Amino acid sequence: MTKIVPVVCPGCNTPMHTKDKDTVFLCDRCGTMQARDGVVAIVEYEAGEFRRQMDGEKVYLPFWKLGVNFNVRHSRVEGGSVSRFVGFLKGDSPSGSIDMMLPAFETDPVRYKEIAKKLTLDPPNYARANMDRGIKRMPCTITIDMTDDMADFLFITIEAEKPGVLQSLDYDLKVVSRKLVYLPYYKKGESLEPGY
Repeated sequence: MTKIVPVVCPGCNTPMHTKDKDTVFLCDRCGTMQARDGVVAIVEYEAGEFRRQMDGEKVYLPFWKLGVNFNVRHSRVEGGSVSRFVGFLKGDSPSGSIDMMLPAFETDPVRYKEIAKKLTLDPPNYARANMDRGIKRMPCTITIDMTDDMADFLFITIEAEKPGVLQSLDYDLKVVSRKLVYLPYYKKGESLEPGY
């Protein structure tokens, strides 16, 4: 028998309802965002400002912005170059920190990888703004507990796609912060264009 548990805001105890299959709930009264995956967790979030005027429906797309520390202990590449992440940091150290931007919305694996790689290596330049409650938020389908695995997936993906053939990679990676970022987009049919 399915047990239905009412969702209330942990900030102000307001009952909450949603018709979407969203893994996070945003309280209309106090603005607290929570994730419920066995336990209730308050989710830090922010939204970007619509700075461009375009045709199409305005929507917010959710992304997990992860603060990540990494350390490449050993990397062996046949005919290739240094680590792409180390190269990104423009230094000789094999360790560093980076913000990863991972799509938190439903999309196919190929597109997921393309978007995550692009926005991590070339971070979006957006201005923070209050979230407009009249604009639809696309559901967040990647839960908090999936973010560590997704960060690891992106790190391996980017390292494996550098010039040469990756033969071995020994590294540590730790997610030290998590924030849900709602970036403004224009939706026209299946097309999505950044509005920031």
